[in-house]
Amino acid sequence: MSEGMTHEQAREALEALALDALDASERGAVMAHVATCAICQSELAALENTAGELALAAAPIPMPPAQRDRIRARLLARAAADRAPELSAAAAPQLRVETGRSAAGGDVTPLRPYTKVRRTFGPAAWMAMAAGLVAILGVGAFLKASRERDAARQSLAAVQAATGTQLAALDSLRATLTARERMISSLIGPQVAVMTLASTNPASPTGRMFWDQQRDAWTFVAHRVPMPKTGRTYQMWLVTPTAKISAGTFMPSPDGEVMMQATYALPKDSLAAVAVTDEPMGGSPQPTTAPMMVASK
Repeated sequence: MSEGMTHEQAREALEALALDALDASERGAVMAHVATCAICQSELAALENTAGELALAAAPIPMPPAQRDRIRARLLARAAADRAPELSAAAAPQLRVETGRSAAGGDVTPLRPYTKVRRTFGPAAWMAMAAGLVAILGVGAFLKASRERDAARQSLAAVQAATGTQLAALDSLRATLTARERMISSLIGPQVAVMTLASTNPASPTGRMFWDQQRDAWTFVAHRVPMPKTGRTYQMWLVTPTAKISAGTFMPSPDGEVMMQATYALPKDSLAAVAVTDEPMGGSPQPTTAPMMVASK
């Protein structure tokens, strides 16, 4: 590339300059023009910025065919021009050096004509640079794909965590609903026997025992039950003609409410009464006090 290039020649070389693919003399010639041309300065800045961002670029966009053909033709022409001096030098005849005598009697060696040797980039170098550019674009696509993969994994983990929480909540609600349905069935089912436990004192506790004879489930609900003394508890008894069977112990809430559930298989015609006694903490094998609440079937 010669000194004093035209505007069009300089613009054709801007892409190679941005990729640092010019030798010193070529670079100097292009830069000499760029220093005086605002248009080329702007285009060179844009090209250098693009080249610097290639490593973080997204997946490469296919180059338009016309632009690809122009760049390919330019590279081939450049390669042919770079190769021409080598071919000319190989075809030129070798110069012989003859030694003569000068007027002063000394030997004189004729000097060969001076030829300026310019460093050029052959086809292999241009192919290497092109391969490097493709590799940079490939790395950028790989990095983008990796980032997108990691983001997708994080989103999937978040969705799975949220789904797990929702499933746990759904399971809890389902269990609660099942328990409520079971309780309602134990209170109003077609085979539920109801017994009322009360005393003659209006201020005394009252309660009801619901016996689901189909599932052998017992549900006791009571009101105004006083808190037992320290170290004491209440115990429920299923009374038959031959035994007093413990159905478990319970404690009332601070406002005197009680809801107790138990399961015990008992023949339908064997229950004589249901009673509640005040017992030591942990319960007793048999009642040790008089019933505070009792109901006969």
